[in-house]
Amino acid sequence: MSIRRVILFCTGLSLVAGAEEPLTLDQALALAMAHNERAQKAPLRVAVAEGSLDKARTAFYPTIAGQATGAWNSVADKAGRDLSANGQLTINQPLVNPSSFLLYGQARHALASERFGATEDLRVLGFDTTNAFVTAIASESLLAAAKHRLDRAKSDRDDLSARATAGLASSNDVTRADLAVATAAGQVASAVGSVERAYLSLGYLVGQPVKGPLVAPERTTNDAQHRTWNIDEVVHRAEGRRPDVLSAAEHTLALEDFAKEPLYRLAPTLSASANVRELFNPLPSDNVTTATAQLNLVWTIYDAGVRYTDRRIRVAQAESGSLDERALRRTVATDIATAIASLHASREVFRISVEAIANAAKNVDETAFLYSKGLAKAIEVTDANASRFDAEVTGAQAKLSMEQAYLNLRYALGLGPVADELPNPEHPAKDAR
Repeated sequence: MSIRRVILFCTGLSLVAGAEEPLTLDQALALAMAHNERAQKAPLRVAVAEGSLDKARTAFYPTIAGQATGAWNSVADKAGRDLSANGQLTINQPLVNPSSFLLYGQARHALASERFGATEDLRVLGFDTTNAFVTAIASESLLAAAKHRLDRAKSDRDDLSARATAGLASSNDVTRADLAVATAAGQVASAVGSVERAYLSLGYLVGQPVKGPLVAPERTTNDAQHRTWNIDEVVHRAEGRRPDVLSAAEHTLALEDFAKEPLYRLAPTLSASANVRELFNPLPSDNVTTATAQLNLVWTIYDAGVRYTDRRIRVAQAESGSLDERALRRTVATDIATAIASLHASREVFRISVEAIANAAKNVDETAFLYSKGLAKAIEVTDANASRFDAEVTGAQAKLSMEQAYLNLRYALGLGPVADELPNPEHPAKDAR
């Protein structure tokens, strides 16, 4: 790609960006919760679990069935009837079914687990969107730094060309300046590609194209630099707040109820039923309406060992689920401590990078002044500009690392990427943060 095409492309990118309203992080999160398929699936996940709970609840409700029969006979009976009909209504009401209580408890815990799991899905989507957003911001910063370097390189080349014409600089200095311009143009082209990729990644998450510009999340950056936590306090609170931990706990309770259910099959079941029968076109000696009521006791004394086999399988599943929950709880403190250590380290790197950028900018000014007085060489000016660009790249990367470490800490604490409140899995678009 030629230098001219790179410059024209960057100019066009700036014009397109200027035509759009700047996108904020809150808006990006709202778009993700409204348009991303992962957010749209969260209410469905809860709806399936609610349906399972409703189905488990039906074990306590009566069933009502109606039946009617009509018949025609080519030979009439003694009463001269060739048509006969009857109808009946049967009601059955479960009274005692111990297994139903355990299955209902399992479904109730499964619903709670799915709600927390859906909340965790939305939380992860929020962090993915935020991470893509700050990555795009960093890419924009790198592009700006590359364009500034290109501008400085072109200015230096023009100055050297004028000096060479006046016999104050060698042609080799101009050649080096041309090389510096070409190098800067290549870095601009690379940065443009990075910005485009970052916009595409963010656009995929928010469910619509993103062309920029983006509004830097000052609150996130400021908190990443200055916010502090008491690790002992936050670890205790995180276990009771993290949706993934709460989901695992409810899942374990559901498995435990499911494991107990086979033992409850040892008890008999009791139900009541009633039947009403109505004859149409009856004989004089027939009862037009008959009704019966009965209690039904069913006791499966031996079921070929099915209940005990189910018990062994489900106990193993419950123990496996309990171990998964315990392992997840043990990672909470480690995740938080690791995230805090990473944040502290990245803060120091960012602080140093800010100082390096200031020193590099000062070095550019001082070298330019010395060069204007004939006390520095052209190559020193080129090196100073390159060092400043390297410092700006390092600074942008350090800022991104610091913000990502901060986001990792918020995730470990069980918070949202921006706000402490978590989204509602049944209405994710109402609270995007």
